Amino acid sequence: MASYEVLMEDGESIYTVLVNDYDSTTVNYSNLFLQEGEGDTIIGFDTEWSYMHYEKETKVVLLKFCNRASCLVVKINDNYTLVNKNLGRFFCNKAFVFAGVHMQKDLEKLRKQVGFEVPNFVDLSQLASKVFNRPLLSACGVRELANEVLLDQEIKPGVFNALAESDLRGENFSRDLIKAATADAYAAYKIAKTLLK
Repeated sequence: MASYEVLMEDGESIYTVLVNDYDSTTVNYSNLFLQEGEGDTIIGFDTEWSYMHYEKETKVVLLKFCNRASCLVVKINDNYTLVNKNLGRFFCNKAFVFAGVHMQKDLEKLRKQVGFEVPNFVDLSQLASKVFNRPLLSACGVRELANEVLLDQEIKPGVFNALAESDLRGENFSRDLIKAATADAYAAYKIAKTLLK
């Protein structure tokens, strides 16, 4: 488990914790967000998916969570049975609202892959298309949606698109990858705070 201080485009400093599913049994996810976020229960949520050479469909490799003060990046390794119950309990905690883009698809894949159910979520792409009466917003990714909803700041394009699968599957993440993961989840959080006012 490693932690970083990551500066966002808007000047906010986010405490980011990177864990993998092997050492995540020691993390109390709910306490991390309640303490660091001073009781803020909206959690920005984003995922990264990757093809496995032996699979025909994508699998989750990263789960990214963020509130106003902290971010958690969870690496999911090949042995999905090791994903622990603490993370499952965090997802089921009805005190939190998980907010992200294209949530239905992500949550269905996550349910199939590791068996987690997420009862309390908001699909930001669908919500934004209704709030702004712009149906095309439902097709936006997190960074594009942030640029449309958060008019006072521009969110730079993600670096994940240019990364090889080995970069996401590797043991160590670069500082740029950690910053990009934090920025994506933070953008989801900021969009949620704007739309759920």
